[in-house]
Amino acid sequence: MKPVGIIANPNSGKDIRRLVSPASVFNDQEKVNILKRLFTTMDSLGMERVLVMPDAIGLVRAAVRDTGNRLSSLGIDLLELVPEGSDRDSLRAAGALAAEDCACIITLGGDGTNRVVAKACKDIPLLPMSAGTNNVFPYLVEATIAATAAAA
Repeated sequence: MKPVGIIANPNSGKDIRRLVSPASVFNDQEKVNILKRLFTTMDSLGMERVLVMPDAIGLVRAAVRDTGNRLSSLGIDLLELVPEGSDRDSLRAAGALAAEDCACIITLGGDGTNRVVAKACKDIPLLPMSAGTNNVFPYLVEATIAATAAAA
């Protein structure tokens, strides 16, 4: 079974519009919660492996810490990338996930994140989850549904 890749952009959804308008908010804790729901659903569906982009603020570490001992079959592996805190993180992660021949890549971010990932993911299907500033391309979808689709 091919692994699924996940790119959770810690910088998405953090621009000035959150302060001056009623724009939607995807704070760090919500991104951690989304990751936890992705992991637990994939595990319950018997997935074996997920590859995740590491991030400088610890979204992935927090989600793994909170779910790791409850997972029965899912292995969560961090890509061997040192986060820079820029859009290059998503670009490099997409390239690494393409090299690993992932079945699909789930992204948590907005249009900018997905534009960068699309440049490097080759022909791997994207499952873009809305968690950014501009969200024309990504879907506003519950993580359990996204994980089910990825598992299929």
